[in-house]
Amino acid sequence: MDPPLCACGFFGSHENNNMCSKCYKDHVLKLNVLKLNEQMYQSMANLTVSSPSDDQDSHTADEHKNDESSLISRVSESDEPREKKEEIYPEEHSCTVDYKQIVRQLLRKQNPLIQSDKL
Repeated sequence: MDPPLCACGFFGSHENNNMCSKCYKDHVLKLNVLKLNEQMYQSMANLTVSSPSDDQDSHTADEHKNDESSLISRVSESDEPREKKEEIYPEEHSCTVDYKQIVRQLLRKQNPLIQSDKL
């Protein structure tokens, strides 16, 4: 007895509802997506929307700007040590490491010169 054919024309199996493995995976994936969508819609149906409180309505744009500026000042006043501008750039302090030369050597190793043989 020949195995049943899938709708795509490939051989199916009885364990996979007469579908091939690829079609069966797609079928199971669609079923899972449908279940997740149904659960999502049910959870959204149970949500309630409350009206905003009076305290939030009185919050103006000026107060919002003050909140942002205080946040920025708190971040800038943190305990982390900040590097000075002179310490960031090697040209502005006594650094002996030549980054340009290191990069040139690295490029020479990665990209060797290719020349044709002389006749």
